[in-house]
Amino acid sequence: MRRTLFHLVWSTAVLAQSSAPTLRLSHDSDGIHPMVGVTEENDKFGTKGTDKYYTQGLRINFQNDPNFYWALTQEINTPDDTKNPVPSDTDQPYSGILYLTYGYGKVLERGGRRDCLFTVEGQIGVTGPASGAETIQSKFHTLIGSAVPLGWGTQIPNEPVFNLNAEFKRKIMWDDTGRNMRDLIARGQVQLGTIRTELVLGAQVRWGLNLEDSWGQGTIRHSSVYNPNYHSDGLYPRTFSSYFFTDAQMEFVFKNYATDGTTFRESAHVTRTTLVGQFLIGATASIYRTSITYYLAVRTKDFETQATTHYFGGFKGVISF
Repeated sequence: MRRTLFHLVWSTAVLAQSSAPTLRLSHDSDGIHPMVGVTEENDKFGTKGTDKYYTQGLRINFQNDPNFYWALTQEINTPDDTKNPVPSDTDQPYSGILYLTYGYGKVLERGGRRDCLFTVEGQIGVTGPASGAETIQSKFHTLIGSAVPLGWGTQIPNEPVFNLNAEFKRKIMWDDTGRNMRDLIARGQVQLGTIRTELVLGAQVRWGLNLEDSWGQGTIRHSSVYNPNYHSDGLYPRTFSSYFFTDAQMEFVFKNYATDGTTFRESAHVTRTTLVGQFLIGATASIYRTSITYYLAVRTKDFETQATTHYFGGFKGVISF
């Protein structure tokens, strides 16, 4: 499926390469064009088809301003053994989190070059039964005829959570032909709070068409939803863009609710791994007001007693009205 998707995206890109005119779309008198995105991550989308550890993430984001954006996110984590009503204390604890994000982003001008991007965002939410994770997973498993995990009674308790995150990206064109078909995006991110406290350093290499119109892709837990392609005057620079990407990052983790449990109350927890690596491959295609992305991620162990590395996949769709 992934190979077929990649071939389809690349074939379409080749056909569209010769025609990428500027497009002006009709717009309302106030110049507002809301942008809505949905990202779904699940380990069932990965190569292993498992149902454990970081097993599901859903993010819905909204932007109707050139700089400010909103997002609502739910994450679900389960142990390796979901058939045991009392999971081992060395296995991933059951946990869910639901949080709201409000952020600000801006492409920075440097001597006429728009090659740097900065975002800062605040997050507030709740862990435990109030996150709705148990209800969502149990009902979905029942709907598809899959076994319902038995240990949700041991999940980490309700607790309010908060975070402050900042990210900086630098785009480096890597194409001597002047056709903007290859680039490198280096990035650094700091997360501070009771959801996650960590430093993330990474880089993404992209190959495709019209790369100057976008800033790459990332996973729910380690990227903002800011889209600098919002245009209040209704001007969209390209009718089509498409690219493949590979991404690598290293995380220096000092706090993670999914492994450490709650901050102010006693809860199930495991010994987190301080250094975690993640590798990502994927493809993106954008036509006019819509964009779709698929990616596959593999992560090293998030906690010391974790049995194996972890795989998950993600789909992301964005549309502007």
